[in-house]
Amino acid sequence: MSSNFSTEPVRVLLVDDEELFLKMTSQALREFGCEVKTATSGEQALKQLNRGYFEVVVLDIRMPGMDGISVLRHLQNQRPTQQVVMLTGQASVPTAIEAMKLGAFDFMLKPCSVDDLMRIIRHAAEKVRLERRNIILEEELTRTRGEGQIIGESDAIKGIHEFIETAAATDLPVLITGESGTGKELVARAIHKQSSRSANSLVVVDGSTLREELLASELFGHEKGAFTGAVSKKIGLFEVADRGSVFLDEIGELSAPNQASLLRVIESGTFRPVGSVTEVTTDVRIITATNKDVKGAVDGSGFRKDLYYRLKGLSVNIPPLRERVSDIPLLASYFLELRNASQANHIALSSQALDAIAEYSWPGNVRQLRYVIESAALLALSSGKIEPQHLPEEIIGIGKTSDTSGKNPKEKNPGDKGGVCTKDNPTLKEFNKRCEREYILELLERLDGNKTKVARILNISRSMLYERLRLLGIS
Repeated sequence: MSSNFSTEPVRVLLVDDEELFLKMTSQALREFGCEVKTATSGEQALKQLNRGYFEVVVLDIRMPGMDGISVLRHLQNQRPTQQVVMLTGQASVPTAIEAMKLGAFDFMLKPCSVDDLMRIIRHAAEKVRLERRNIILEEELTRTRGEGQIIGESDAIKGIHEFIETAAATDLPVLITGESGTGKELVARAIHKQSSRSANSLVVVDGSTLREELLASELFGHEKGAFTGAVSKKIGLFEVADRGSVFLDEIGELSAPNQASLLRVIESGTFRPVGSVTEVTTDVRIITATNKDVKGAVDGSGFRKDLYYRLKGLSVNIPPLRERVSDIPLLASYFLELRNASQANHIALSSQALDAIAEYSWPGNVRQLRYVIESAALLALSSGKIEPQHLPEEIIGIGKTSDTSGKNPKEKNPGDKGGVCTKDNPTLKEFNKRCEREYILELLERLDGNKTKVARILNISRSMLYERLRLLGIS
């Protein structure tokens, strides 16, 4: 955690149907250095929680409509690391005790001393920050053990972890769906690492980056002279991965002939290299992923139905980041911790920047968030803290909204000015490519073209960096 752990302002949501109490108490808490938002009902509180991140929720038990207990139950299900302090009158003490059993941090009798309330808020915030720190450390330990970086506390991410355990215990094919940047490859790697095949290779192939004939050669190998340029025999990745796993990303890009060859591998464990009449036997576990609607392609005859149903022996969808907003602060902290662990200078994240990050819709998902945090940290070297001005224009251009739908975030008009990544309304794939290109160019400029340092920051090899530069058209 940052060195100013205990001095960072506590982010508080104060919920009470008495507006005078809200006004006076919120003002007093701000004088103590808290960042305070208010809500006059349980329903309004949930909308505030959907739009922003709070460490502590101070919640009146008795309110018209959705009462404090109902809000508490919702928070325990959806935001388990947030701490709740209940406010109650003398007559509601038994209900307050019930709230403690449900997971509330503490309760106070009204009217209450602001000094006492602030003391409890500080203790609650300290618990929140320690729990977040522990989660980050646990995930970092998991990462160093080679099990991937699947960060989050949302129900969706908990479900992903459960799926990984289930999938790792079998040899069935796995189909992972989700938008670009959600972490499909991380899930595939975690499944392989936890499986009985972990001692052998996991071979990763992106089906969208190679032409049909080159992909066939990559997967199945080829004989010398099989096609123009085949000057020698090549071993295919399905043979390389024998007794291991193959992760085939962007499965929806496969041509009809390659679909037929893949189906044959699944059904018989055999394939023929390009230009060969000899069958090769292989024992591989096949994991596939796509950001496309493969089921729709099946219905439209663009994808083989028999292959689709064989691939989805086990299937899981990774939801986009905008649908698991509670994971955003944890991910942002995690990426900043990783950056700080590898650099001599420590960079913090301001609450205003975190607000902007939490309100953005992240069309590029977790991958985009990581690029933004790492890029912002570079821009914040002189100040030591990431502020809104260090974030891309498309993020800070989304201001506070009066929209009460609870959606994240306010929708921009098509004509609104955006950054380079969002210019011309690109597809997700093009968006990710633009953001990656912009980030690498910025690193090269700031590091005076030192590719070794750039590769180190990106946590990739120099050869991988040169390959990315080639694919992105950076000379």
